[in-house]
Amino acid sequence: MFRREPLEERIARRQAELEPRPRGGGQFDHPTAKYLFVGLLVVTVAAHVIGGVLFAVMG
Repeated sequence: MFRREPLEERIARRQAELEPRPRGGGQFDHPTAKYLFVGLLVVTVAAHVIGGVLFAVMG
C-alpha cells in the first residue's frame, strides 16, 4: 500500500538527475567556505604562536 522504493535506489535516481559537477573544485565547492576556513586557520595559528611567546616570556 505505502511501499516505497529502497533508499539506495532513491539516492541513485537523485544522483542521476543532478547535473554533473565541474572538476577542479577541490575540497570546497563554495568560495566563501574556503575563505572562512583559511581565515579561521590563520587566526588559530596566530593565537597559538602569540600565546606560546607570551608564556615563554612570562616564564
